[in-house]
Amino acid sequence: MIAVMGAAGNVGGKLADLLLQGGQEVRVLEHRRTLAELGERGAEVVTGDALRVEDLRRLFTGADAAFVLLPDNVDDPRFVANRSRMSQAITDSLRETRVGHVVALTVVGADRAGAPGPPAGLHEHERRLAGLRDTDLLVLRPAAYMDYLLGSLPLIRSQGLNGGVIDGDLEYPMIATVDVAQEAAERLTRRDWSGHRGKLLLGPEDVSMREATRAIGSRLGIAELPYVELPPAEMKGALRGAGMSEEAAGLLVDMQLGINDGWFFDGVRRTPETATPTRLEAFLKDAPPEEVGR
Repeated sequence: MIAVMGAAGNVGGKLADLLLQGGQEVRVLEHRRTLAELGERGAEVVTGDALRVEDLRRLFTGADAAFVLLPDNVDDPRFVANRSRMSQAITDSLRETRVGHVVALTVVGADRAGAPGPPAGLHEHERRLAGLRDTDLLVLRPAAYMDYLLGSLPLIRSQGLNGGVIDGDLEYPMIATVDVAQEAAERLTRRDWSGHRGKLLLGPEDVSMREATRAIGSRLGIAELPYVELPPAEMKGALRGAGMSEEAAGLLVDMQLGINDGWFFDGVRRTPETATPTRLEAFLKDAPPEEVGR
């Protein structure tokens, strides 16, 4: 049995799908969004709250392996505090249930203190998980998700441009969540490591926001779609208008400024082991039509 957190999200949902396709027994935690479809396909669905140790205990009890993460609940006004509480609940429940192999999802740079933005809480999370002495732990640290580029579609369609705080000409690693899910599925199935390890996942190439915006424009049939660098305050206001909490919007802007400053990717080098196959053009081509197409 493999327990999966975040099965309603980008990585966890794809992971649960891959595991079921591979004939694995899967148990998922249903919280904010229904997981009835996974249940119909054979997954065991546990209803609960990832902030509650007792609910996580039901998810993990009897599991041979588990996939854990801290979801980005960007509408949460107590984003930081609740992520910290969830991290503690995950660690306590894993310790109690003695899951043998755990794959944890964080982000590039989470192994270092002082990360700007939401990744700051992931460093604390990694440190807590490192205290699981009877568990073989693998921490996956992926680069920026290509999938998050789709969050700009409302702005693109309404204003005819894309925008953000990130320097438009700065190239940095981007990865498709399907590749992260594939790595997690393979490792959870094989359980081929011991002790505590970490692995970077850096996508196939570095991409700038101007390049990514042109690729999105090509997919949408918009020639020469521009990317505009926005002041931090303006970007934060746009994120608040899109439904993010004050705290989460500020943290996301801080993270984008951290990318500009080189905090996450300076010194990070792609190798055959850390590279993944899906290029941006292929990701956009395969994205669901309702998310990209008109």
